[in-house]
Amino acid sequence: MRRRRALRIAGLGAALLGAALLGAMALVSGGDARDPAAPSAGDARDPAALAASPPPPLEVEFAGCGAVHAGPACALPDDRAIRLWIKAPQDARVAVAADATPVPLDGAPVQGGLLVRIPVPAGAGVLSVTAERNGARAAFRLPLLPPLAAPALKEAEALRRQGRLDEASSALDALASGPDPALQALAIGKLARVDLARGRIPEAIARFEASIRAHRAAGRLSDEFLDRFALSYTLLYNGRRFAEARAALDPLAPLEASHPEGRALKLYYAALPSFESGDLRAALRQLDASAAAGGRLGLSDHRRHVLQKRAEGLQALGRPLQAQALLREVQASMPAGSPPCEHAALLNNIGWSALQVAWASASPGRPVADAEAPLEAALALYGGPCPRPAERANALTNLALAKLDAGQTARARALLDEARRTDASPDAGVAIYWLDMEGRIALDSGDPAGALRLYQRLARLAEAGALPEGRYRAALGRGQALEALGQPDRALAAYEAAEALRSELSQLAPLGEGRGAFLGRLEESARRCVDLLLGRDPGRALAAARRSRALALAALRWVDRLESLDGEARARWESALAAYRRERAALDEEGRDDWRLSSDELDAARAARAARSRSIRALFDEALLLVRRGEPAAVEPGEAPLLDQGELMLVFHPLREGWAGFAVTRDGVAARRLPALDLAAPAGELAARLLAPFEVALRAAGRLRVAPYGELDLIDVHALPWDGAPLVARMPVVYGLDLPGRAARGAAGAGAARGALVVADPQRDLPAARREADAVASALEGQGRAVERLSGGLATHAAVVGALEQPGIALFHYAGHGFFGGVDGWDSSLPLAGGGKLAVSDILALRRAPAQVVLSGCDTARTGAAPGARGLGLGLAQAFLVAGAGSVIAATRPVDDALAERMMVALVAAGQDEPGAQLREATLAALRATPSSDWASFRALVP
Repeated sequence: MRRRRALRIAGLGAALLGAALLGAMALVSGGDARDPAAPSAGDARDPAALAASPPPPLEVEFAGCGAVHAGPACALPDDRAIRLWIKAPQDARVAVAADATPVPLDGAPVQGGLLVRIPVPAGAGVLSVTAERNGARAAFRLPLLPPLAAPALKEAEALRRQGRLDEASSALDALASGPDPALQALAIGKLARVDLARGRIPEAIARFEASIRAHRAAGRLSDEFLDRFALSYTLLYNGRRFAEARAALDPLAPLEASHPEGRALKLYYAALPSFESGDLRAALRQLDASAAAGGRLGLSDHRRHVLQKRAEGLQALGRPLQAQALLREVQASMPAGSPPCEHAALLNNIGWSALQVAWASASPGRPVADAEAPLEAALALYGGPCPRPAERANALTNLALAKLDAGQTARARALLDEARRTDASPDAGVAIYWLDMEGRIALDSGDPAGALRLYQRLARLAEAGALPEGRYRAALGRGQALEALGQPDRALAAYEAAEALRSELSQLAPLGEGRGAFLGRLEESARRCVDLLLGRDPGRALAAARRSRALALAALRWVDRLESLDGEARARWESALAAYRRERAALDEEGRDDWRLSSDELDAARAARAARSRSIRALFDEALLLVRRGEPAAVEPGEAPLLDQGELMLVFHPLREGWAGFAVTRDGVAARRLPALDLAAPAGELAARLLAPFEVALRAAGRLRVAPYGELDLIDVHALPWDGAPLVARMPVVYGLDLPGRAARGAAGAGAARGALVVADPQRDLPAARREADAVASALEGQGRAVERLSGGLATHAAVVGALEQPGIALFHYAGHGFFGGVDGWDSSLPLAGGGKLAVSDILALRRAPAQVVLSGCDTARTGAAPGARGLGLGLAQAFLVAGAGSVIAATRPVDDALAERMMVALVAAGQDEPGAQLREATLAALRATPSSDWASFRALVP
């Protein structure tokens, strides 16, 4: 049998709606003698027991009101239907009533509760929800108000939406000076929106502030929410006033419990400043929470807005294909008759997504063409039924980018000029694209001096607008212009500044959301830097390549930074790490009783745990931020790799075209420019491209360390032919991460520690793994090692983590299943007993790691490397190295159970201390015994 991987990727929409619940509104009261469900004097139940029964927990949220008033009270919409989300224990009797009239509880299960649409009968004044259990009762009560009769306001709003601003303004002015305070406040808010459409930003801000005060005085909570959202949006996108945009939302916090629908929307608007400032970690967390809160309340329109913004976040993270799939999901769910502006915004997003796909593609011609049709359709709507100049300028900008990428420079210039005429005061986020395009056009037309001036303007704009990626684009563009001007030293300084910005930006990308792809998307500066240095200074070129390689994984190291923390900071870190560990242990404990659940219950429980697992991973991400806070963003590798005598290190990094290869020994560095590679080429051709340029160094070496990058990680260098045999027959081969500032902490302070931990077949379905573990444990004991065995049901999460952190454990041998999955490999794990698992984040959170690790399972050394992939990937083996292990032997793909058993037994019997030599002996034995087997699937990895 095979130790196969099992990878299941849930849809993004489902992942969003399965996020952890926010605090829900729960109004609870004790039993009421007037309640017919309350026990009578003749009730046969024990009165003492009933009196001691607490009310069942009851959570109720409401949505769909025409307006929410202080109290809260719900002013009914025109159709008199509102929605309730109700969550109560399964054994509680739940009832809904409009006044005294029972309402049927027909609804859909959502996030552990029931979403119900309630048509409110005429004349009803109160909507109530009760939950009764054992005579104790919890109750929720929502007063109802009649709909607001305001036909003149509706007519004025229709005129505004049609772009008939003068007529709308006249009608609204009349209402704003009328006798009704509520209508006055509403009219002032609408007039602020008219000001926005006319580009009168200060007047709009002043009117929003006035309408907000009027809504608060009139007790109209929902209208205050809406106008604060509009004010925050205006401050953000008209001047990048981040602090003021956030401050506009702060007064809503004490009102959220009275307006659950507003709370869901507020999370979305709170995400926008995070998103625009480049803090993707906070933005995605807020968007997911907004989607979850909106999902409970059936806010389908809001969900589409959130998914579009999340798609934009995925694009920023370098995941355009996932973003495109999400936008298609939104498009499929868009109901007929949706407002033209919603269609236009979606079409613009779809066009932008197609551009992103093109930029990530090896052959961009077709995807660029795919962007043009939706962008043209969006422009037709913005020029007709949706007259929004700023949005039209945005779509014109995107179309200009498509034309520029297609080589149609003149057409791109014309579209760019039209965008400038359409929006004379653009948002800074749009303006940086204008300057970037103008800089590119100047470079293409042979005017590098003009391009340099444009990129210098872009740098000032990005700095003033707090646009970190704009700063990166400016530095990259300056480097290109200076290189074209024949100033290589200044160009290098610009590229190195861009690399420092890339390191800084890496801290804004959340774990498990595509940090590797995010850094890869900004890889151009590293490629150009290495390329420019390659022929001038191989040592500096190597340092630039190593710095770029280490960027994705260096942020994950934390133990080496603890000594520099003060007492308060260290206490915060330890508290955060303890919270992560508690949540992880509780999550795995919940899976122990899965065997008791029905199929439907099991699916629901696993979906809920998957959502909670993402939330728990965010805890670890936040903990890492505590450790990194205040340290320089730039990653600096050591002066030179620490190599043994006779050891050769081959380092690879992409260039503008092809690859850079470095042969590094203790005596110096040799650099070569290598052609582009076809990963599907025969092994002999790959050897000629990757090994032959370094023939002299290879023949002098006694050990090889390979530092691959991106898609090159897919190549089994140790299996490439060399002198008529696999390279591993010539010398031991290991694969190095080349982590900066790396000292294996597993061995730190361990002294003569020789203990071993052997974990065998936790899921009890791999007999060969059990035989392997028995043989390995016996061999280790024969070598005088103390061995702790955890087999089958004993290998729980708590037991394995506890054993791994014991100071006496120097070797960890795992024989069982391995799973690779998730963005950047963050969902990879070693399955443990009772439904538990040792996840990547668990490994990274270890207080110490064993010096030697052997992972005899499928995909345990696999990363997200694929054709076209960039950067360094993360998997289980790499996580152990980042956590402090000195070496890991693991498999890059599924392995045959019998082969794994033979190789691991031979590994222990090899009598070698060095992992590369150990694996070489085991590999050659497997090659002699079964030449047709996949003996190359195991690798030895070092820091």
